[in-house]
Parts: sequence; structure tokens; C-alpha cells
Amino acid sequence: MAGEKPNYIADVRKDGRLSAPSAARNMDPILSAIAPYVPTGGVALEIASGTGEHAVAFAGAFPDTVWQPTDIDAARLISIDAWRARKGMMNMRVAQRLDATAPSWRTGPFDLAVTVNLMHLIDQTAAQAVVKGVARNLLPGGHWFLYGPFRSQGLFRSDSDLSFHTALTEDDPAIGYKDIEAVEAWAQDAGLTRAALIEMPANNLVLVMRQSDR
Repeated sequence: MAGEKPNYIADVRKDGRLSAPSAARNMDPILSAIAPYVPTGGVALEIASGTGEHAVAFAGAFPDTVWQPTDIDAARLISIDAWRARKGMMNMRVAQRLDATAPSWRTGPFDLAVTVNLMHLIDQTAAQAVVKGVARNLLPGGHWFLYGPFRSQGLFRSDSDLSFHTALTEDDPAIGYKDIEAVEAWAQDAGLTRAALIEMPANNLVLVMRQSDR
């Protein structure tokens, strides 16, 4: 994706699986927060699945839901499918290449979209394309579960957030933290409404947006 930086990889395994330390740290809180929004019997799209560790965790925790992982990076697509094979997840589809920053991307439709730790790694134009694409591909009554680090009203939520943002923008001035209010406004302009704003560990937030019943 435009501006996206690779996940920090702690381990590359012989079967192609990649492992990121942040995935293990935030897994349990994310599973708890997402549980009320996972559609029983529905289909969920994960945007920018990265290593695939979250995807197999979602599939294992919610076996009645079909999970569609996606990414744009070839090595990560291999990793996602390797994790799927390793865990034997029958309710998880083969990873699909998807550039969710493309202006008119379509896939699905889906009952749930999940995005973890992406928005701070892409520029504003790309982020707005992700938002519009999610709204375009969500079924009526569906939800978007957006997790990550954000600013609020232009303010960083901790000194470590400011340090991380600074490191990101030193590498690429176009990326970095987005204001949660701006992301919500983009989503509302695309036809979504807020269902929840959830405080998460390490100063992260989850914004849950809902598609209308149109």
C-alpha cells in the first residue's frame, strides 16, 4: 500500500510464516473487543493482514464466521496462508491480494471489516481511500472494527506515541498518526455511523463504525 511500512518481523520460519511481536501482545484485548461485532455465520474481511497471526486468531476464536485475510505484500500473503495451513483453519479463506488504498477497490461484500495497525502507516489520501472502500464493501448493518494508535484533537495520548509518530514522519513526512475525529468524520461522510469508541491497552483505540440498514 502507498506509504505502508512492513511489520517489524521477529522471526521468519522455514515454512514461510512470519511473526511480529506486536501481534502476540495485542491479540487477547482485540479478541475481547471485537467479539460483540463478529457476525455469526457471516463473512469478515481483514484489511492488511500482515503476518497472518491475527487472522488465524480470529478464525480460531470465531469458528462460525468465515474470515477473508488480505494484504498487498507477497511475503505476507505467503505467511498468512502458511499460518492457515499450520493451524488447520477451515473457516479461513486463502489470502487475497488487495490494495485497499486504491480509489475504487471492491471485494466482498462483507458483514464485518477489520483493520489493525494500518492508518498511521499510510498517508491521508490513502487512509481516506481505505475508509471509502470499507463503506463501499460493507453489507447493510455491517461493522468496521478499526484498531490502532491515534491522536485526539491534535494531541498525542502519551509521550511514547509522540516519539513513535516522530520516528514515522522522519522516515516519511506524509505518514504518521491520524486524529481519531478526522477518521470518524471521513467514515461518516462515507455513510457510516459510530457504534463504539473503545479504549485499549498501550493507549490504542478501537473505532467501531456501522453501515446503515439501507
